[in-house]
Amino acid sequence: MKEKHINDVQTSTVDEHLKLILEDDSINDPSSDVTSNDLPHWYDKQLYKKAQNFYNRNLFGITIADIVGVIAIFSITSILKVLLYTKQSSIPCAAFKRYVETHLHIQNIYTSDANNTDSNWYKSINVIRWKHKTNSDRSKNAGVGPIYQRDMVLTQFCFVGYILMTPKYFGIRSEPIEDEAFNHFWRVNGYMLGIPDNLNICRKTAAETRELCQKIVKTVFMNSLNQVSFDFDHTVSTIINSLWYIDLDLNKDHLLILTYQVHGTECKYSMFILIKYIILLKSFLRIITEDNSPFLLFKYLYFLKINILYM
Repeated sequence: MKEKHINDVQTSTVDEHLKLILEDDSINDPSSDVTSNDLPHWYDKQLYKKAQNFYNRNLFGITIADIVGVIAIFSITSILKVLLYTKQSSIPCAAFKRYVETHLHIQNIYTSDANNTDSNWYKSINVIRWKHKTNSDRSKNAGVGPIYQRDMVLTQFCFVGYILMTPKYFGIRSEPIEDEAFNHFWRVNGYMLGIPDNLNICRKTAAETRELCQKIVKTVFMNSLNQVSFDFDHTVSTIINSLWYIDLDLNKDHLLILTYQVHGTECKYSMFILIKYIILLKSFLRIITEDNSPFLLFKYLYFLKINILYM
């Protein structure tokens, strides 16, 4: 029997699709490795490659968008519980290993050949599948809860949503065909990671996917980001502190504010951050007055410029 096209499996409207995602409680269970023979019959080689070229042109912006996605996804309680149980983000050293590996796997997906079973594309896809299954089984057996397909879809959102909804926040410009290619790219990736076609966040067109992502922001992330726990703050701090060793420009305060901005909600940390920098400014002024050093004046003013830039 011929496999149905994903367009025929997904709901006819975005609202129905959203309802299906929110109500689903099935468990993600990628049981075996995949090869190029497992690519969906609707896979478009040229369109997929166009998305990879789009990534190469916008590598920095897409990477920052991915970091924002990582921050946002930890506001989802079911996902954060599994992460905390694995203890892979409990200290900067462990978080550094986990997220550098994750970045390299994502880079392989963006740059390697999906048509070649022996390529790094399949090595990374299968490692991700294996880790999802292992962590889901462990956390389920421990009574913490498994990785649900709903969690997989919300994570998929964090890789595709911002690029389609708020590209200007990340300095990204795209042509309509590139939006369609990016949509197809993550549609295929979701399929290969075990997300059922009816739940796959990427719909028939980039416009429909964008609309679905906007509804997910309003119904899921605007609420979750305004109800975060201490564990969220600790996890985000640990991750950003670990990634700082790769990119010295990464700043937790900036990234938190950016995360809340792209979701259209006020950052609950804004007042705390503002007070922190006012205290810093007062300390700097006192030191400058005591030392009477023009060099210190320049140094501290430059520091403040960098740290208040996005406030």
